[in-house]
Amino acid sequence: MALHTKNFVDTVRTRKVEDLKCPVQLAAHVATVCDMGNIAFRMGKKIYWDAASNKFTEEEANKYLAAEYHNGYTLPKV
Repeated sequence: MALHTKNFVDTVRTRKVEDLKCPVQLAAHVATVCDMGNIAFRMGKKIYWDAASNKFTEEEANKYLAAEYHNGYTLPKV
């Protein structure tokens, strides 16, 4: 993990995308799959993903897709 992080930071600093060992799109996909596995584990059952809507088919599982912010903090809508 540390080598991937170092490679990513070095690539950001040099702006040489060709030096990146793991494409950003692949890393994002891996992170998404890991998140989905963690959500299924928390739910304690098999859940299904609807790729067209970027949501799970169960509303209860969708609650885990975004963080719950506190003290009035919100992210701007983009």
